[in-house]
Amino acid sequence: MNDAITQMDQVTQQNAALVEEAAAAAESMQEQSAKLADVVSVFKLDASQMAMQARALPPALRPRRPAPAVRAPVRKALAAAPKPAVAASTKAEGWEEF
Repeated sequence: MNDAITQMDQVTQQNAALVEEAAAAAESMQEQSAKLADVVSVFKLDASQMAMQARALPPALRPRRPAPAVRAPVRKALAAAPKPAVAASTKAEGWEEF
């Protein structure tokens, strides 16, 4: 029973770490996208070309507001999470594993 709980706790912590990594990657991509847009902004198009470009973009590629940062709360939750008990300690107390 303890092994199952320990394993579930480990998987939960791994999932939380993966979520944090994904959020960091998304934030990095957002920053890189903003830098790229800034670099490309030196090129000028006339009004008709700009209107044509705007119509050609699918909704998924149109600029959006950045998502709120979630990294700090995830780190705090991971730091505050209780650490799993070591399974070896149960053997020392006379418990048997199934």
